[in-house]
Amino acid sequence: MTATHVPDCLVLKLEEIERETNKLDTTIYIFYDKNTHHFYVRGQRRWSPKHESCTYSFQCEFAQDLVVFLDYIICKKNAVTEILYNYDNLPSESNDVTFEFLHDYDHSDYEISGYNNVKLSKKRLVNTLRMLRNVFN
Repeated sequence: MTATHVPDCLVLKLEEIERETNKLDTTIYIFYDKNTHHFYVRGQRRWSPKHESCTYSFQCEFAQDLVVFLDYIICKKNAVTEILYNYDNLPSESNDVTFEFLHDYDHSDYEISGYNNVKLSKKRLVNTLRMLRNVFN
């Protein structure tokens, strides 16, 4: 019998809120795959009927590389909302975990904690990424 889902997995969601308009600018999901020993990002810039944004992915081995990536794509002036989820239904292959999948199952039933409109701190982010990597479910 082949498992179709991995065990529970912590997923960090970051929502960047544009300071001037107070509107959602970027949505990012981050998870760690213990089989590949890599962090995975699934993200999308804001969507509107006029501008349909594509989703994007990023993968890296080290938390510091992920921090550099996030520092580049999230404006320092903007606030973020941090939400930690515990998904129990992720596909077994990380490449099958899409932005759409994470977004479709983005629900308070999976939420562990959340912090609204905070400044993204590199130190806090590194600690959270370590937690994603080290928590065994």
